[in-house]
Amino acid sequence: MGKRQPAGGKRVKMKIGFQCQQWGYWIGRLILGSIFIYAAIFKMGAPQDFADSIADYQILPVSVINLFALGLPLFELVCGLLTLSGVFFRVGAIGIISMLAVFIAALAVALFRGLSIDCGCFGAYSWLDSNPWIDLLRDGILLGLGVFIYGHSLRQTQRQKNT
Repeated sequence: MGKRQPAGGKRVKMKIGFQCQQWGYWIGRLILGSIFIYAAIFKMGAPQDFADSIADYQILPVSVINLFALGLPLFELVCGLLTLSGVFFRVGAIGIISMLAVFIAALAVALFRGLSIDCGCFGAYSWLDSNPWIDLLRDGILLGLGVFIYGHSLRQTQRQKNT
């Protein structure tokens, strides 16, 4: 005969798992929000360099590149602040998830087309953007993190409604 687990054993494991998810949720929010705020600040400081990075992708029409280069960093900043602050957190998280999906698609298309590009994610010529394949991997990991924190937030809301 095998050992029997105490009646509350499963509940303890679930509570520990939930606490680990809570820590992951808060750390994920801190990481994601901070990264987008950091990236936005650098792009705002050099909008022409960022516009040049956008143009290198050869996706957008020339007429909207400057507008995009001025607007995207502001959107990144707002989404990062919303994610960090918790005020309209889900709006910020959806914004970040959407941006990451677009960034991944644009980077993948550029790599597929054989373009030699600087990601532009953290301003022009940043050491954080040295290899487009690493940039693609980094954005994929951040996208997964964004989906995790958004999903965790939805589950928390559902738990609160059920109690």
